[in-house]
Amino acid sequence: MYKRQANAHADSAYLADLTRRAEAADLAGRREWRALLHYRPTAAGGEVVSDADDPRFFLAPNGKIDPRAELAATLGALFKPDPVGGDPQPAQCAFVARYHWLKAELDFDDRRLPPQPCERFERWFRELDAEAATLVFASAYLNNPASLFGHTLLRLDRRGQTERTRLLAYAVNYAADDAGSHGLMYAVDGIAGGFKGRFDVQPYYKLVRTYGDLESRDLWEYRLRLSEARLRRLLEHVWELRGIEFDYYFFRENCAWQLLTLLEAADPDLRLSEEYLLWTLPADTIRLLVRQPGLVGEVTARPARGTAINRRYQALTARERRLARRLRNDPAVATAPEFARLTPERRALLLELALDERQHRRTGESGKDAEAAADAVAYRLLTARNRLAVTATPVVIEPYATRPETGHASRRVGIGSGQRDGAAFVELNARASYHDLLEPDAGYTPDAQIELLSIAVRRYADSGRLALDRLTLLDITSLPPINGLTLQPAWRIHAGWESYPRPDCRDCVAFSLGGGLGLAAETRWPWRTVWFALPGLAFAYGDAFADDYRAGPGLTVGALLQPAARWKVLAGADWLDYRLGETGTATRAVVRQNLALDRDWSLGLDWRYLEGIHEFGIGLRVYF
Repeated sequence: MYKRQANAHADSAYLADLTRRAEAADLAGRREWRALLHYRPTAAGGEVVSDADDPRFFLAPNGKIDPRAELAATLGALFKPDPVGGDPQPAQCAFVARYHWLKAELDFDDRRLPPQPCERFERWFRELDAEAATLVFASAYLNNPASLFGHTLLRLDRRGQTERTRLLAYAVNYAADDAGSHGLMYAVDGIAGGFKGRFDVQPYYKLVRTYGDLESRDLWEYRLRLSEARLRRLLEHVWELRGIEFDYYFFRENCAWQLLTLLEAADPDLRLSEEYLLWTLPADTIRLLVRQPGLVGEVTARPARGTAINRRYQALTARERRLARRLRNDPAVATAPEFARLTPERRALLLELALDERQHRRTGESGKDAEAAADAVAYRLLTARNRLAVTATPVVIEPYATRPETGHASRRVGIGSGQRDGAAFVELNARASYHDLLEPDAGYTPDAQIELLSIAVRRYADSGRLALDRLTLLDITSLPPINGLTLQPAWRIHAGWESYPRPDCRDCVAFSLGGGLGLAAETRWPWRTVWFALPGLAFAYGDAFADDYRAGPGLTVGALLQPAARWKVLAGADWLDYRLGETGTATRAVVRQNLALDRDWSLGLDWRYLEGIHEFGIGLRVYF
């Protein structure tokens, strides 16, 4: 009893000494401590709050908002065997990164604060066997609101890893638990932080299967140059975060934001998250990382399975395409005379294409009968391919979504002038993010538009007053051209305020909500053009209409032309048949042009026909 009391007194004395020295060195105010606890300044200034929202991450009752109290509580917990953290175990093992940093700063006496064995961590660390880290960017996926702007994760590259064994590495992924949320509530929860986000370590091949195979998202892999010490601290911090919950926000505290804070914990000299106040987009964070001196090394592309299928299909002749479309469902085509007249290398190419396309399509099929039929066809195709002892004709497979840092910045402001129905105006416009159809495709998904929070305000010369011309909350357009092998619908959804001028109300606006689902097709002469037709529904609400609203079906048709690499033209028309509210038909048309002067500068030229009123405008835009 006496010995136990003496040890307790010694521990108390040593804890008091460590606490005093930590206060004297202001360790709680150091960047390293703030990064490990995910502290950031509050809007009020002078105070901090942690992004972590799980009480298990803190050892002090007020640790979320008090770095000093949390540091003092951590020092006290290091003396105890009590289980703590998201994966309960002694504090030295649950918060191993904190322990090692404090030990280095305060030079712990191992006799007075004995190190505790952390066998679970050491076993986990050896299993990862990581010698480097690679940041992976998955291109935008328009079928999931959480992935509209892309996704980032961190791959942990194993020692001795080769190109063939890269898929066997582990990866750190941060994602939201959105189970049970559907429809409108899904968007509300994502914007308002209603989901819980967690870090998860899982095999890289599983993530590649999800993003690259099932969702057909091209991947870009950025090897990071982290020292051995920084890589170890990163892994130690990942260990601390297992099971810890964060409030997940689509636009701010998302995958991109959390990976930046993870890198800051590994290297506190990095100040990455401070660049983003309102929203954090994965592509923007890639641009930021590339600008950091010496941080990013080799960059590697990993095209999606859908990309590989389409690239090979495009490389075929018209006759070969007809054979490929038949072959995927009928292996007997491989014995047809027309197929036999092809060279062995081209036959091998068509068989491999048919196999890949069939396997890719099977992801959307269900049921034992479908699986059995698919397996039988695939077996016969594989048998035919194995009879050809040649290598298929090589085809260059490049991602459709090019490296994100090569594209324009996502935010935009502009100034312009023009005339509406003879009245001159000056316009100021801005866009929070992200990309529209007329902007260069470099760094973005081709033939797709995602615009969030776009506004235009005008001052008319005759009246001198400011008027809102448009305020877009969300506009998503996807125009994937169809081909004979794969069929993807084109679609659009729009929400915001638009111009609905009348003879007695030149600058009337109304809330507009609409969408359409149809098809798009591509031609290559005299230049690349995407033609589209989108039947849909439209609703408008405002004082300009009888009964304050109108709604009905409509049809949007148009063409997106690219006469030159930096020049795009969009011509389109809407025919609307309003059956509810203010009834009648209406026609709206537009011809818009965009000339990219540089990566972050462009010149726009627009003509619009708004139900009887003509408008012309020209403007300069800058991206930042």
